[in-house]
Parts: sequence; C-alpha cells; structure tokens
Amino acid sequence: MEQKTGQLRVRRHGAVVALSGEVDLNTSALLRSELLLACEFGEGDGDVVVDFTELTFIGSSGLHVLLETARVLGSRRLVLLGGGWGAYVVNLLGLTVRFPNIVVGG
Repeated sequence: MEQKTGQLRVRRHGAVVALSGEVDLNTSALLRSELLLACEFGEGDGDVVVDFTELTFIGSSGLHVLLETARVLGSRRLVLLGGGWGAYVVNLLGLTVRFPNIVVGG
C-alpha cells in the first residue's frame, strides 16, 4: 500500500514501511497510522522495519511516532534501515540506548 501526504510518501508491505520525503508535524499522522498497521501484521511477532533510505528529514513529531511505536512493540524490535538523516538523529539523541528495541541498521 502506498500513501502520500504533503512532503511524505509511505509504502508499506506487511511489517516493512519505506519512507521518502519529510516527516514533520503535518505528516506524522500518516506515519503513525502506517506503523500501527505494520505492528499488527502477521501473528504479532517479529520485527517492524522502517526504511529511511529516501527520508530527507524527520522532526520531533516523527521521532515521537517512532518512540510510540517502540512502546507498542514491547519486546519486538523496531529496525531502522538506510542510515541517512533519520538514523543520524536517532543515534544523536541516544534513542537506541533509552529504547533497546530500537535498532539502527538491523
């Protein structure tokens, strides 16, 4: 499934969500809804993967969505692939230390 709002394009296939563009206050609701669907995929176990390869910006509202998702997942992992801006910000803020189920790079 593919959805587009403003500056963000989201493609979801099962528990894999690929982002391109920007996640900000105007687009974070779309990200939230797609990640919740990804969390519900399958039997409710396994990783949820977010591909940051084409992401150019993620603001505090987008980071908040990632933290919400990590909480929903509990012991399941939220794997952030593709590096770039998103991974830089997640690492800069130490989110992988505070939320051990957030993994950058797989």
